[in-house]
Amino acid sequence: MIQHKYGQFEGEQVHLTKEKLRKKIYFLLLIADPNTADNYDVDVTAAFKNVQHVLDGYNSLVGYPKEVVTVASLLEKALLNYQENFDFQLYRKLVLDAGREIMNIKEVNDAEP
Repeated sequence: MIQHKYGQFEGEQVHLTKEKLRKKIYFLLLIADPNTADNYDVDVTAAFKNVQHVLDGYNSLVGYPKEVVTVASLLEKALLNYQENFDFQLYRKLVLDAGREIMNIKEVNDAEP
């Protein structure tokens, strides 16, 4: 169970939310990969902004876990890489690391909101 500013989330709710966020992060790979990007009519920058907004909302609800800073940093670097001097291998590593870090966010929190 995790406390948040409106009450509590059950462990399964938190786990499913983290999984959904992780899938959104991994989707960023598909839409930027030179081998699959043509299959999607998605604005990569807008997709990043969407993930960042969802991450920000999750972060504020669950009490600002430190792992979210790492996720946000990795995503910001991946976005800058995409916008400036695109190196897909670096982009891929940053996005995969961000997705992995999501799963490091604890699902149990006994602290007050």
